[in-house]
Amino acid sequence: MTSPRLPNVNDLHAAPELAVLAILETNAYVAVLALGAAHPDLQDLGDTDDLELRAAVVVLDAARALADTINRYRLALALAKKRDELLPF
Repeated sequence: MTSPRLPNVNDLHAAPELAVLAILETNAYVAVLALGAAHPDLQDLGDTDDLELRAAVVVLDAARALADTINRYRLALALAKKRDELLPF
């Protein structure tokens, strides 16, 4: 998961919803960092009976899924903008 890019004024003018999406994405990113710091062994988890570690993995998966979904939304916005710019009228 990469560090989120914050929208600029032009981005927000075109799509104000990007502001709250940036907040969500940043929170997900910080959650991944915090869980990684609290549980450095998350990478080598394998099968475990530790409920806290299993819950941390679920949060990590959800955070990554949220970031992926936000990126797909940004891509859809960019494609729609490009399509609108190509229209001759």
